[in-house]
Amino acid sequence: MLGFGEKTATGIHLSGYRGWLVSMSRRRSGTEPLALVEFDLPVCANAPDLAETDVQAQLVDVLREVGEEYEVDFSNTCFALDPNVVIVKRSALIAGSEREMREHMQWEAEQFLVGEQDAFSVDYVLESEWGLFVAVRRSALAGYLALGKRVGMRRVDVDVPAFALYNAADGAGVFSSIAGSEVLVYGAESEAYMLLVDQGEAMQVAHCRWSEDDNAMDVLWGGVDRLVGAVGGRIECVRCAGGSVEGWGVELADHLQCEMALVDPLAEMVGEVASDWDPARRSEYAIAAGLVQRGLAF
Repeated sequence: MLGFGEKTATGIHLSGYRGWLVSMSRRRSGTEPLALVEFDLPVCANAPDLAETDVQAQLVDVLREVGEEYEVDFSNTCFALDPNVVIVKRSALIAGSEREMREHMQWEAEQFLVGEQDAFSVDYVLESEWGLFVAVRRSALAGYLALGKRVGMRRVDVDVPAFALYNAADGAGVFSSIAGSEVLVYGAESEAYMLLVDQGEAMQVAHCRWSEDDNAMDVLWGGVDRLVGAVGGRIECVRCAGGSVEGWGVELADHLQCEMALVDPLAEMVGEVASDWDPARRSEYAIAAGLVQRGLAF
């Protein structure tokens, strides 16, 4: 039973045939990780396939097994969205009230999605000088919601992986010292999520994917180069997370001619779970941990 003022949340990050789960509890004494689990998936977790009965059933079985083994509380759960069903666009803000700025962002989204507005659910992120509209395919949202319902989740939320990475970095106190432009990068087995941050504010989102025939570093460098073009290529630091991060992270920093730092999502946490893990290993849970930060905020 939860104590007074205590709240729990769980984040689930699915990529290809791998999954990462983080569950945390927030108390007056601080935020404490309860479970960090990496697990195999029997099917590739692409959002368009989540609505298929067979795919959904196999994922439900895996998540229930993980939940039972690690005593996970699924009542407040957030999934990382498949980037292929998400559109994120940046636009300059107009002068006016927050309501007027949101109305302008809505108008811009409608112009971009002309003819397909009904197929997308749209939300907005307002920064000091620009805004981002986030459009997610409703069919994909339905798949995540149906999966959560079958697992027994009471509250199901979703977020863009790059924004979850931002939340993880923010929770680790990263943005208290940023004075320039930085790039956050999470590398999984066959894809990477990227976020350009300027003065601590989210500026641009990118995603890249590679196959066995591709040179993963070439694909990653190309994706990051296009992203940093928004600030003329001037980057103070690249903050990296994910598998084998100490290898590709250094190469990426050399390519960008900037510093490299790890995103350790548990840097500011209390408790003993994963306290003896090195930061590189903990960074593999950065997306899932960022999803938890969103769940604890609501």
